[in-house]
Amino acid sequence: MRTRALFAAVIIAAGLAADRGSPARPHAGVPAKGVVPWADRPAAPYAEPGPRTFATDARPCRPAELRTSPGRSGVGLGNTNVVVQFTNRAAAACVLLGYPTVAGISPGGAIAPLAATHGSYFGDPGPPANIAPGQTAAVNVSGADACQAAQDGRRRVYRRLRIGLPGGGNVDAAVAPFDAICGVSVSRFGVPADQLAVPPPSPLTARITAAATVRPGEFFSYTVTLTNRTAKAYPLRPCPAYEEYVVAITGPGTTAARGDHVARNYYLNCDTVHQISAHSAVAYQMRLQLPPGLPSGVPAKFVWLLQGPAGPGTSAPLRIGT
Repeated sequence: MRTRALFAAVIIAAGLAADRGSPARPHAGVPAKGVVPWADRPAAPYAEPGPRTFATDARPCRPAELRTSPGRSGVGLGNTNVVVQFTNRAAAACVLLGYPTVAGISPGGAIAPLAATHGSYFGDPGPPANIAPGQTAAVNVSGADACQAAQDGRRRVYRRLRIGLPGGGNVDAAVAPFDAICGVSVSRFGVPADQLAVPPPSPLTARITAAATVRPGEFFSYTVTLTNRTAKAYPLRPCPAYEEYVVAITGPGTTAARGDHVARNYYLNCDTVHQISAHSAVAYQMRLQLPPGLPSGVPAKFVWLLQGPAGPGTSAPLRIGT
């Protein structure tokens, strides 16, 4: 799930934001020929729909009643995520409430408890609810890829996790490779089927063209190319909103602080380009004001994406110079 909430979420068809406000104003600063100029048109951050309430009065699920399976993995704003799914194999409903404990399982079977904070950047996978026979609950197990240890090439990767259940006991689950080197957090258990359906991935792909180094306080100008590889034109009505962010990587386990990052949401400039034709691409100028207090002489996480869980998104290497 994506928030913007990318990376964290579930949730609106095609992830496109509706038009609002006055027409886009192309910003001064002429882009290269054939590039759609940037429009200074701020957009609200992507927001997920509010949660619904469901019954949670069933008895706690027992380990023998659950079949585990891996769900979708995800990334967003320097965070990573794997989803563990739990299908109720019993003849009656049961419930998983609260947070799990988690441990890594090495290839040789050694168990390494992982200290996990409560609350995932990616949110909960669904609302707490009774799990009917045959229904599936899930939990997000989240890490990060932007701490200094990860940037230095250190890894602590597990392909199997041991999940402790709220009612007692535990289950082992295969997951996509999960790196715990930057720390671990967990969501509450939830039932994804009680959420709205996740829209299919966007048919567009995105690519950044940018300088390799920027300076604190400057207007960072770069280009994003959106490519439609399908045989059908992709409409830009309503005009999509996008998110862009730069996060300085300042040390192991360091969380984003004021001045260490910038995240902005804008609308594309849809004044002259109303669709991306089949098998075609459109390049857009982007401009991002970097904070003057951004740490210098360090690498940064640099990401651009259309709002909503369907994408697309892209990233590029970036260093903050002096």
